[in-house]
Amino acid sequence: AFVLVQMAEVHVVGCIEGGEDFDQLALFCKWGIVTDDGRHDAKRWNLLEGIASGQTQVDIAKEGCMSVWSFPLDLHYSTTTIHGWPKFTCEVWAHDKYGRNCLAGYGMCHLPTMPGIYELSVCTWKPKPQSWLEYINGFFLGAYPQLKNPDIVWRQDDRFRLSTVTSGTVKLRVSVITMGFEKHGVTQSNDAEAT
Repeated sequence: AFVLVQMAEVHVVGCIEGGEDFDQLALFCKWGIVTDDGRHDAKRWNLLEGIASGQTQVDIAKEGCMSVWSFPLDLHYSTTTIHGWPKFTCEVWAHDKYGRNCLAGYGMCHLPTMPGIYELSVCTWKPKPQSWLEYINGFFLGAYPQLKNPDIVWRQDDRFRLSTVTSGTVKLRVSVITMGFEKHGVTQSNDAEAT
């Protein structure tokens, strides 16, 4: 006889609205949703529907305006735990008039755990040039330092060693719908005084 375990479910629907306050004007975003803290040995989150990574189009914004991507997000996960809750990660890239792509910033945020409609601001950063030569390459050629392993953006183990500078902000609008968590002993409350 089979034992049927009912899984809790999380739906995330919304869009990556755009990026603002970056030094460059022609921007695009490579994005992904990370679950299970990136571990493949302990798969606790299953993507039932949707695409967990992608890339937006390039938008050339006017000076002082947001680069508009309006890239849709529609994800449906099942899980038996809250460990490894989904995180949104992004790399924002700038496209220059010579056809080169250079890093504009990395960012990460946890998706909300409570059902509701949210407007999220993902602050981005990039590695700080460590030498005068790296600074000159970045200034004249757009060749700023990049991470050898981009997983460090969402991992918490080695990020404290980085020297970074802030860049712009990525704007998200998402609706989170949860179902079945109470069957696994997880209660959700919108009351600020609840524990």
